[in-house]
Amino acid sequence: MASMRQESLGRQLGILAGLVIPLLWQAIAAAGPTTTSSAPAGRHIEEGKIVTPEGWFALPDVRRPALPKTITKAVIIPIHGAISSATADTVQRKIVQANGAGAQLVIFDMDTPGGEMSAMMRIVRLIEQDLHGTYSVAFINPRAYSAGAIISLACSEIDMTPPAIIGDAMPVQVGPSGYIPIAAEERAKIESAMRGEVRALAERNGYPPVLCEGLITMNLEIWLIRDRRTGQLQYVKAEQWRDKVGGAPASAPARGSDLIAGDWQFVRQVKSPAELLTMTSSEAVRLGLAQDIFTDMHDLNEHFNVVNPPEELTDTWSEQLAAFLASPWAMGVLLFVGLICVYIEAHTPGFGVAGTGAVIAFALLFGSRYLAGLAQWWEIALFGVGVILVLVEVFIIPGHGVSGTIGGVLCILAVLAMLIPSRPGKFPWPVTALEWQFFTHGMLAVGCAVLGSVVAMLVLARYLPHVPIAGRLFLAPPEMETAPPAPASAPIFAIAAGMVGKVYQICRPVGKVIVAGKLLDAVAEGAYLPAGTDVVVLRNEGNRVVVAERMSETIS
Repeated sequence: MASMRQESLGRQLGILAGLVIPLLWQAIAAAGPTTTSSAPAGRHIEEGKIVTPEGWFALPDVRRPALPKTITKAVIIPIHGAISSATADTVQRKIVQANGAGAQLVIFDMDTPGGEMSAMMRIVRLIEQDLHGTYSVAFINPRAYSAGAIISLACSEIDMTPPAIIGDAMPVQVGPSGYIPIAAEERAKIESAMRGEVRALAERNGYPPVLCEGLITMNLEIWLIRDRRTGQLQYVKAEQWRDKVGGAPASAPARGSDLIAGDWQFVRQVKSPAELLTMTSSEAVRLGLAQDIFTDMHDLNEHFNVVNPPEELTDTWSEQLAAFLASPWAMGVLLFVGLICVYIEAHTPGFGVAGTGAVIAFALLFGSRYLAGLAQWWEIALFGVGVILVLVEVFIIPGHGVSGTIGGVLCILAVLAMLIPSRPGKFPWPVTALEWQFFTHGMLAVGCAVLGSVVAMLVLARYLPHVPIAGRLFLAPPEMETAPPAPASAPIFAIAAGMVGKVYQICRPVGKVIVAGKLLDAVAEGAYLPAGTDVVVLRNEGNRVVVAERMSETIS
């Protein structure tokens, strides 16, 4: 009986010590001098443990890539702005450059509101696979929301600036008018897959798995609990520990056997089920998600003992040029130039400077968007098929209209599809806010380009042929002296002004017409008349006739 009383007294003293010691640690830390360390006061590593004022965590057993004591080659890869497929392409190129340069440390300079899930997963896979032997750091400077937070978890270490924030990574769909609701079954499926992804990242890099899940799922309550006997701390899901932890809020009546078996004590609520886990720099370090807080990149380099200035892998001039050409307004300018060149080429015989300009403009338009990840190969192919059908209509089967109409429609569909960022395997329709932004800006640029080109075509048709030097863009009909004179008995002398006929071979402006049953060389007034057009003879020039389209008012 005495031994049982002693055992009970010992257990009570152990419980009391578990309650009092952490409070003493907190009081000592609060009364101590102000520290300049980036970690919370009292947090340090000791004998394989992360010791904090509230207790200790087991040091994660992970194998991070080795870091030399002195780093001679470090690179910085910026991830700034919304994350898209173009961002993933850029990161891929820069990781290749980092590996080629033999980088010992890769620093991702993070400042992003998030972005596309598919692009995020591509970047995560790149870090996992192509940087698996290189130490990587996510430097949050100053924000890594949503996709940016998940990319940070793929790195060997997370560091932050003092005002930095990380978190809020719940998958959402955003339209032009705001958030688009996701059905409960679909959301459960998406979040289940994402939680599995972040757990794998957490286990690989030594981050608390439960906290990482809290970045994604709203209705998840997370507690910090402590073993009464050893002082070990642990993050847990409240729903799994509600009746196993002493002192928990709104807990079911604790069973004595559970307390004796585990002796876990509720410390505090880390995340409520009414919000996503979003942390400031000090909170992220205190919770064990971030490692350190640095004022700027210079302080981070000193911490890792980087002796040579790190190389920031900014975009090359060719990448900057491709990004500029892929912008909505550059796209509008290229489309405008291409349409004008096509119009001029269609009104001049042969293939000349205008045709070459059209080819260059459309090549830059489609090539830049393809390299920037804003166009897929089938969109370019669709535009090419449309152009071929239009050319067939102009040069092979003029006057029918079917081929030209289908070709024009295909060209329009291809341009519209390119306005939306590339989404392989999906119909090109904007869903997220980023996609709607690309689409609306692109539509405005395309609309301005088309309207401007129509106005320019009208001006060119009316005034340019009569302007010195500039009028040479439209090739003039051959002079009479260049054509052989017709004999006096030739059928053309029977043709008089006012007679009507029909275009036999397209006039651009030179072609052939049939008048009074006779096939004649002709020059079109107005520079272009398709085959089958009713015409009226304006004058007979001896070896050819000058004709114009026969309008309804000429019929009497």
